[in-house]
Amino acid sequence: MIIRPIMKLVFRIISAYNKIYIHARIQMYKASGVVIGKNFKISPLSYIDMHKPGYIEIGDDVQITRYAMILSYDSSKFKFQDFYEKDPYGKVKIGNNVYIGAQSIIMPGVSIGDNVIIGANSVVLSDIPSNCIAAGNPAKVIKKMDFYNNHQND
Repeated sequence: MIIRPIMKLVFRIISAYNKIYIHARIQMYKASGVVIGKNFKISPLSYIDMHKPGYIEIGDDVQITRYAMILSYDSSKFKFQDFYEKDPYGKVKIGNNVYIGAQSIIMPGVSIGDNVIIGANSVVLSDIPSNCIAAGNPAKVIKKMDFYNNHQND
């Protein structure tokens, strides 16, 4: 029965380390130029592109889950620039109250509105409007969330 107290201690240490690590990452992102709002939560296993950190803006109450990526640079556009007319860099704007599901990818030049859920394993290639759920590859709006506004004032 000595294993259970040891495991509890190990998990407490890991939890404390994760909190410190995430806080340090957020401060590094902010110092690099990423605009981050209040109550931002990010998994230690997620990725924010630092090629052009000033191109990324994240609103309040945003949660980015494990293995999700936010990209401000698309290296395929640079490598194949003869085929693309677009700049490989693009600004990414994520609104308030957004949840980005596990293993999702937010591509450069995308804007996500307020009160949005991005489903797991989604690839967001184009803008997502406010008050909806989007999922898929490429991500598309699968449900409007008009009920959110109706219950917000209850």
